[in-house]
Amino acid sequence: MKKNKSIFLLSFVLAATVFVGCEDSIDKDNAPIPYESIGGYENSDEVAATHLISKFSFDGNLNDSKSNITGLEGMNVAYADGVKGNAYQGSSAVARYAVGNATAKITSLNDYTISFWMNTANTVPDGGSPGQGKGAQGIFSIVRPTEFWGGINLFLENPDSANPNRLRLKLGVENGRTGVMWKGQSVIVNLDNSLNTWVHIVLAYDSKTSTINCYTNGAPSANVGGFPFAPAEGVVGTAIWYADDPGTYANVKNAPKYGAFQMTGTNGKVVFGNHQFETTPPLNNGSQQDWATSYAGLMDEFRIYDSALASSEVSALYKLEKDKR
Repeated sequence: MKKNKSIFLLSFVLAATVFVGCEDSIDKDNAPIPYESIGGYENSDEVAATHLISKFSFDGNLNDSKSNITGLEGMNVAYADGVKGNAYQGSSAVARYAVGNATAKITSLNDYTISFWMNTANTVPDGGSPGQGKGAQGIFSIVRPTEFWGGINLFLENPDSANPNRLRLKLGVENGRTGVMWKGQSVIVNLDNSLNTWVHIVLAYDSKTSTINCYTNGAPSANVGGFPFAPAEGVVGTAIWYADDPGTYANVKNAPKYGAFQMTGTNGKVVFGNHQFETTPPLNNGSQQDWATSYAGLMDEFRIYDSALASSEVSALYKLEKDKR
């Protein structure tokens, strides 16, 4: 009996040794199974890689991995869990923002794409006494010190009282190119049922077609408005900007299109999480406004490209970042 038991134990030890040896050999000799590519890309940084000029992951810092925005100095900046690692965390209680220096690659944008993730509650109406979280919340601006608005301004507009579950994300730009009469243009992406959840936003301007292309979670945005003569129901995905009065949405006046985008009067400064006029002191020649405030939500994976991403690139970028790649 003892002999049989000894043989059994010896067999078990030998078998275990062989199993561990095989497992160790498998780990050493076989590479990990790779992720399936998405749109031909293995990770998000491969999408339009040669056109990616700024990327902020907000992983506990304000570093631009492309080094075209540097020296960011934060005011009460904080971080929280994001889509990938950490995220920039705004506040409805205290002003939070950061001001930094931008290279000419940022201030000389023509075609461009801004991509980021956002997670926020609605803005608070700006009526009554002013305060943090009330009114339009600034997200990003390229500073023009002698003008009220920056060259590019990204912010959450005041809420739509008829649609309390709708976020109104606004992009406003100022084209200083000679011959452009309607220099200031804008677009609003209306986001329904997206409060307090992560939403991927892409805004891409194509100067050849004068179109601003808007995407939500990798697909054309369902309700885009806020531009001259926009239909009440909005448009899907794409709006056209004009350099002069088009008369109607169909451009009955045959106005020239917005065309090449040229920022003028910039000073190499940018601000994250606020408007250029809402910092302390203001970065422009104006003053703080009762209807405006710094951003109160979360923001992650903020990217700037010097090209208008194609819809296939936008879809791949969204899926890869969602997959934490």
